[in-house]
Amino acid sequence: MRTGEHRAAPARSWIRRFAPWLWVGILLAIGLLRASNRYLVGVANDQTSPFLPKLIEELTGAFSFGAFLPVLFFALRRMPATWYAHLGLFVGLSLAQTSLMIGVRWIVFGMLDMPGYAYPPTVWRYLMEAPTQLFFYVMIATGLWLVDRYREGKARELRSAQLESALSEARLDALRLQLNPHFLFNTLNAVSELMYDRPRVADEMLSRIGELLRATLSATAQEHPLANEWRLLSLYLDIQRARFGEGLDAVVDGDASLDDMRVPFLVLQPLVENAIEHGGTGDDRRVRIGANREGGKLIVRIRDFGGGEPRAGHGIGLRNVDARLRHLYGDAAGVRLDPVPDGGSQVTLWLPAHRWELA
Repeated sequence: MRTGEHRAAPARSWIRRFAPWLWVGILLAIGLLRASNRYLVGVANDQTSPFLPKLIEELTGAFSFGAFLPVLFFALRRMPATWYAHLGLFVGLSLAQTSLMIGVRWIVFGMLDMPGYAYPPTVWRYLMEAPTQLFFYVMIATGLWLVDRYREGKARELRSAQLESALSEARLDALRLQLNPHFLFNTLNAVSELMYDRPRVADEMLSRIGELLRATLSATAQEHPLANEWRLLSLYLDIQRARFGEGLDAVVDGDASLDDMRVPFLVLQPLVENAIEHGGTGDDRRVRIGANREGGKLIVRIRDFGGGEPRAGHGIGLRNVDARLRHLYGDAAGVRLDPVPDGGSQVTLWLPAHRWELA
């Protein structure tokens, strides 16, 4: 459970525990304020009258109205949104609330030996309460409708965000998993070329392929620390060194202070593979790989020393890497292939310099 959820759970528990008392307090406050208003209006008009009867009338009115609010909420969320349904609900609740209010006042005034303040349930009494009840009915019905629409909107936004996140994750998984058959096909093709002429080299390559595939197939996250990426790249370079022998001159210049930077899983292998293929001719190939931090960016450069114009690489190489970077980081990341004036080409990859934090 996340930290925010830890804080939210006690808050919800506190609200559920004290909500009834909070509601009673609100009704008490409404009754007291309305009774005070009526009393002060009388004082202002030189028509002072006892405060207690006004307080009893307002409290009985507030609590009788509050008693039917759960029924009102329940009915408003389940009845059809038609004018006649609202009319029937309002008339029924108005009659019930006014009857309860009059009955409670008869009881309370009788207990306090103040029967003169009680009044019978006449038609005019019901009509007198109707305008105030209608005002609160409209306010509550409108407010509840707005709250429900707001919640539905937030729920739709959450579902949309979840679906978008799931779709993005699925696309990233598809892009990441494309690398395995892509790499495997190219490497096994190289093994097939060597297995008759240099069987020991082919056997060593197959062993390294097994190690690398075990590492890649067991991965579930889209990102990992740069140190892990260097380790996977080292396994891949061992495979290529077995293939090319001393003809492959591949150097990785890694800064240990950057080892905990977040990078996409297996993002460098297709770029290095492309550089090796274009890093020279025959069995003489040179590749340089380095990483550094420039401001808020992590920059990785892969240089080959081949001849001719830079090419887009084999199959999905650069396109795959660029698509993954865009999905993960948007416009804050990218990859570019440029010619180098003194020969060969250089791939530059940049992404936000974020540290890897253990959960």
